[in-house]
Amino acid sequence: MGTDMLTITTPRLSLRPFEDTDARRIAYLAGDYDVAKMCGRVPHPYTMANAYDFIGWINQSGADGKEFSFAVTAPRDGLIGSCGVSRSGDPDEHVYELGYWYGVPYWGLGYASEAAQAVMGWALAELGAKAFVAGHYQDNPASGHVLRKLGFVATGSVELFGLARQGVSPATRYVWPDGPAGASLDHHQGAHARH
Repeated sequence: MGTDMLTITTPRLSLRPFEDTDARRIAYLAGDYDVAKMCGRVPHPYTMANAYDFIGWINQSGADGKEFSFAVTAPRDGLIGSCGVSRSGDPDEHVYELGYWYGVPYWGLGYASEAAQAVMGWALAELGAKAFVAGHYQDNPASGHVLRKLGFVATGSVELFGLARQGVSPATRYVWPDGPAGASLDHHQGAHARH
């Protein structure tokens, strides 16, 4: 059972399904080791073939209702990164893992939290999400800042394998909401969905 992915607009961004024409830009941005090493599933080096495989895989995963990844685009730059959710654990619990990556030129501009807030709102409305989990490598404190800004609370540390790292590294795991206080985040602020 698939869910139709919409284009989500925020004040500065447009989030849409990936297209084959995104492959070159994905390979360029995700091919930067500084990006790849912060992601568990991004290999390095990252080729055009990897990008086409990712696009095909993510489109199939969306059709299967397992994972939904949006191409995050900015008006002048086009594709700047990706943000999405994947089903985590028992489907009856409606928990989704939040994940994202952005090209280095787009770090520190607030795009990650803006897009993630919109994707979380979409998942709550369209997928019936009840909670989210997320994580980041401990040498990526900026990602922890994004998650805390969104209302995530750290739950502990784990060792996570990274394809680009070719090994395990310490990571911090997070959950949202952490009890009733987590429900105060306004998920729909500035986010509008359209077909």
